Amino acid sequence: MAIRYDQKTKDEVVAFITKYNDKNGRGGQSAAAAKWKLNPITVKAWMEKAGVASPGKTSKKKKKGAATRKPAAVKVKRSTKAASAKATGSVAGSLKRMVEIQEQIESLQAEYESLKTTL
Repeated sequence: MAIRYDQKTKDEVVAFITKYNDKNGRGGQSAAAAKWKLNPITVKAWMEKAGVASPGKTSKKKKKGAATRKPAAVKVKRSTKAASAKATGSVAGSLKRMVEIQEQIESLQAEYESLKTTL
């Protein structure tokens, strides 16, 4: 049966991890999991909920079998105006990008349907 932890314990674990990471660079989550006998996934969830970034390796390898790149037909072209709207985070810019992407999806679906009939 799962154990329910109070907020005080969670805060204590998160504080321990941040202090440990400040001192050693990384490894606080593993140390906390071992010290309090917690599941590392639980510790990670507490860290995310607290809004604390977990320091990790700068380069992570992809899992075997994972797609390394998108097919050429799926790439989304962005205009400079849409890219600048993304940088500013405006709602209008996001909406414009969504409309452009939806149009691309519709054209790809139509292309797929026409190719499917040839099979």
